[in-house]
Amino acid sequence: MPEKKINKIILIIAVILIVLVFSAVFYYRFFYFQPSKKVSNKVSVEQKLLIKSVSKIKGYKKHPVKNFKKFFKKALIDLKISRSDIIKQHINLNVKAPVNVKNNLKQIDVSFLKYNILISKKIRFDRIENIFNEEFKKFITPSGSGLKYYSYSVKNNCLCLYVYLKSKLFLKAIFIIKGVNHSGFTSVKEYVESPKIALDIDDVGYRRAYISSLASLRTPITFAIFPYATYSKAIDLKLHKLGYETILHTPMEPVDTALFPGDGALFVQMDKKEIKRKIFTDISRIPYVNGANNHEGSLFTSDKQKICDAVSDFKKKDMFFMDSLTDDNSYAYRCALKQGIPSAQRDVFIDDKPSDGYIANQIKIAAYLAKKFKRVIVIGHPRHDTVQTLMNEIPALKKEGYEFVPICEFLR
Repeated sequence: MPEKKINKIILIIAVILIVLVFSAVFYYRFFYFQPSKKVSNKVSVEQKLLIKSVSKIKGYKKHPVKNFKKFFKKALIDLKISRSDIIKQHINLNVKAPVNVKNNLKQIDVSFLKYNILISKKIRFDRIENIFNEEFKKFITPSGSGLKYYSYSVKNNCLCLYVYLKSKLFLKAIFIIKGVNHSGFTSVKEYVESPKIALDIDDVGYRRAYISSLASLRTPITFAIFPYATYSKAIDLKLHKLGYETILHTPMEPVDTALFPGDGALFVQMDKKEIKRKIFTDISRIPYVNGANNHEGSLFTSDKQKICDAVSDFKKKDMFFMDSLTDDNSYAYRCALKQGIPSAQRDVFIDDKPSDGYIANQIKIAAYLAKKFKRVIVIGHPRHDTVQTLMNEIPALKKEGYEFVPICEFLR
């Protein structure tokens, strides 16, 4: 390369470097080191308000429970809910586990505040839901003190809120619209004293006909849907639009290992990571589920470590868990309570022996328990004999004063 051409390139590079240096000096001299402009009064006021808001949130971090109680009462006043429509009481629940010393089964005592609130049909239900959801996000989520809430909204006149402090149930609030869409309640006293039945229909997803028949009753029913059945997604969507509570019917390994519980099942030989992957995949297939229960699972639910691992994964998805209690040695319900997950367990199977007479008799047993204890959880299946019996018995029970409620009402 000729020497003149090299010199010319060097000169161009030198000029570019000089321009860059002068540009940098000019920028830092006249822009970067200049004092910042005075903040306008409007901006200053906004900043002060922001700092004040942040200080308030910090206050909630220090006393989350105390402030939450105040907020809760204020929200009820804002919604114009009468004091006569609010029941506040301390309740001790004795959970009687099966007698089995070998597995160290004990009674569990739970103490919490309970609000049963009946709301006039003049108040819009979505307004109640929006207020509490927004306020919970603002005041509870930032607390950092182990306080967590679960909100289960069911269009059949029920909004259930479960608030936990360090895995202990602190408050349970149930909002029920009275006199709207078949709720039938006209006073708090009537609601409290009414025998209530939570009906769960398991094994949903393989046939549509029976689901439509049950939905035609226009009665709060919970449907437990298989993750991989042919019509699972379609049924879940339909029931969601109709306002029914749906839960994931999670296949789990039974004692009789010759039986295959179904696709997406949990087995005792799985490690913690595999259990989590299976559960999250199953949940992703049914988008509108609020909770879960077990299909089969007599072996899996009696393995304390495995079922506790599974229950903790449902907790991560903010789902409740209902123990179908397919085996007396099941740890599922107790694992859920100890981990601070809203939970319940089945009281009566109505069709474990398929015959019209047997099913009708089991429903009578459920009705007796509901009358005595004011609550009972019943499990049935979408079979011809079961559905036919329910189509006759549900209207008859309603006429006798029995009320059907979603499972979320009975969670602890």
